[in-house]
Amino acid sequence: MHATCLILLTILAQVSPPIGDPQAKAQAQALLGQGTKLYQQGDVAGALERFNAAYAAYPSPKLMFNIAQANRDLGRPVEALEAFEKFVAGSADTSPETGADVRKSVAELQKKLGRIQIDCDTADAEVSVDGKSVGLIPLPDPIWATPGRHQVTAKHVSAAPAVEDADVRAGSVSTVTMRLLPAAVPVATPTPKAAPGVELQTESRPGGASEGWWRGKKWTWVAAGSTVLLAAGAITAGLLMDSKLDSLRSSCGAGNPARPGCSQSDIDSVNSRQTAANVLWGLTAAAAVTTGALFYFEGRPVTVAPVAGGTPGVLARMEF
Repeated sequence: MHATCLILLTILAQVSPPIGDPQAKAQAQALLGQGTKLYQQGDVAGALERFNAAYAAYPSPKLMFNIAQANRDLGRPVEALEAFEKFVAGSADTSPETGADVRKSVAELQKKLGRIQIDCDTADAEVSVDGKSVGLIPLPDPIWATPGRHQVTAKHVSAAPAVEDADVRAGSVSTVTMRLLPAAVPVATPTPKAAPGVELQTESRPGGASEGWWRGKKWTWVAAGSTVLLAAGAITAGLLMDSKLDSLRSSCGAGNPARPGCSQSDIDSVNSRQTAANVLWGLTAAAAVTTGALFYFEGRPVTVAPVAGGTPGVLARMEF
């Protein structure tokens, strides 16, 4: 079988359509010669690559014989059958011997394969089998496939994709019905309209509202962190004051740090700790108020428009 095919591969290098670009034809013949040499050396995959390149350069249906033979030797029966059928359809002047050999090969391949009949009521939907596109609806013929389970997908720009499984058996036709449902139409959000001659500029919230209320509030979190630190400092200063006061009560007696026996520096130490605690508590309250204000205002859109009545300047309005 291989010896006969090699002879045919060599002869086909000289057979081409009557009309075409001579330069492209010469390129295709050179590629076909390279593929034939690789085929003789047993590099069928390399030969198939050259045959496909030759067909791309000069699409003669005669080259489909070479492509079909290489695909069959590589265990790709579907691709081999499709190439043989294209060869038969476009090579009416084939010799009787070659025609008989091709018909025999086609019959042998068809016995090993099954077909998938795809029914779909969405015109121009693209159909693919196992990820490979096989055409648009309506398909002229059932799709050849190897025995086993295959995934059939139908897609259309106006509908959601449909996916079905097809169990294929050799010598039989499996029917798959594809129903594409209309795709959901997104609802458009109305755009605010400005008064004539007034241009609105909206500052969008960083990250978008859908990402969470905590997003886009950088300075709010800075203020909140400052509040926590100041509160911790105030508590620490108060504890230090209480500790020093307890120490003075123990050493000076009667719980009065002003009594004789208590040094002025000890008394000043207690007073300074109390002052520091009071200042820190005041700063903590201010930071807390700032945090609340920032949390409410930061990140809200601001609309800027010219002042009505021709007065220079702009007005800024917070939108809640």
